[in-house]
Amino acid sequence: MKVLDPHAFELLRDAGSEVDLKTSVVKIPEHVLKEGIRKAPSSFTLFGREKDYRLKFEPGRTYFSSQGSSSFVLDLETGVRRRSTLNDLKSFYVLVDASDNIDHASWVVSADDLPEYAGPARELLEAFRNTTKTVDGDTYGEKNARDSIEMASIIAGGENELRKYPRLLGFVNPVSPLEHSKLMTEGLRVFAQYEQPTSIAPEAQGGATAPVTLAGILVQQNVEVLSGILISQLTHPGAPVLYGTVSTIADMKTGNVALGAVETGLINIATAQLAKCYGLPTRGTGGATNAKVPDIQAGYEKALTLSIAAMAGINFIYDAAGMLEASRTASFEQIVLDNELCGMVLRSIHGIDVNEETMATEVIKNVGPGGHFLSQKHTLDYFTMEHYLPTILDRSTWETWQKNGSKEIRATARETARKILREHKAEPLEKTVDRELEALVKKIDSECSQETPARNST
Repeated sequence: MKVLDPHAFELLRDAGSEVDLKTSVVKIPEHVLKEGIRKAPSSFTLFGREKDYRLKFEPGRTYFSSQGSSSFVLDLETGVRRRSTLNDLKSFYVLVDASDNIDHASWVVSADDLPEYAGPARELLEAFRNTTKTVDGDTYGEKNARDSIEMASIIAGGENELRKYPRLLGFVNPVSPLEHSKLMTEGLRVFAQYEQPTSIAPEAQGGATAPVTLAGILVQQNVEVLSGILISQLTHPGAPVLYGTVSTIADMKTGNVALGAVETGLINIATAQLAKCYGLPTRGTGGATNAKVPDIQAGYEKALTLSIAAMAGINFIYDAAGMLEASRTASFEQIVLDNELCGMVLRSIHGIDVNEETMATEVIKNVGPGGHFLSQKHTLDYFTMEHYLPTILDRSTWETWQKNGSKEIRATARETARKILREHKAEPLEKTVDRELEALVKKIDSECSQETPARNST
């Protein structure tokens, strides 16, 4: 791997890696790598604003997240694609907070109406104000990462509490092929130092930034992920990490990233198997699409990539809600639609409970031939547990659908999104905490006299 962060380079060298000072290339011995993997925890817990909201990353658990950092949004009123704003981000946090099947509130869009230096802190402030769910921290550069840590420490009640009850999830994307950038590696080290979990997930594109074969993508991705995990463990042994992937294929017709491709699902399956081999929790990508609007292409690409990732056992599925155009565009309606899809997928991976009560032999005997089960207490007791009950999918007849205005599902989702944004309010921050955060953000703004580089958007 080429490692462009000098501190990470030194950590790897001191651990026994062979290094080339001229090229910044590091060759890691097998025993060094294995020792680093051994130190990484097999499970960990991420907490929301309050400690009673928690995501425990361990085998058998799957969580869904909104997508992250689009620069464009489909306007909820006009449907026109435009640049995203801080107000859009706030609205997405509100939508996710109200969505019962979306577990984690990522920064769905970037606040492109803010100066670049002001974005990260202002965006995190809106996260803490508008959702009680778990949220992202910024890992693009040491300063942004430390600012995120300082803000989260206010929420947690101090740095020691933040270490014990992590409040931020960091995202680090190695640069395929085979490179760790300076800024993202700085953020990785800061988050490891403060014991905040980090997803290490390349977005290798088969045929462009990785071999065209899926097995080749997996080999290269494995090198990129494991070397990142090693850097985290050399920084702070036991730092929580997710073995991750955003990898897929490059579309050979256009050269664009094909996140909605079925190959994305296959790579997620193999990623889950590799992570299980190493005893590490996983981050994958599902609910992905290259569609430009919430249409049938979006529907089948999202359903396929999300269900495959969930059934493979991925613990944390990023991009599960809101994505269009391979993460370049976000949609309010799509959040509502994807929340429904997440609920259906969650029901599918729960499977079928088989016991004396659910097999219902006595109920079948009591009803007998020609009867019905609508009036049975067994039906009342179990239908909400056994059946997924959609909120916006329409299962009525044609005649009833016509009588109700012949609405297509996107129109229903748009109305639902508007209603949520009118009526839903996240539990407010304590006033003293809010004032302390606001003062810190103003201080961060004043310290930044020039723009910082644009952040990674995956």
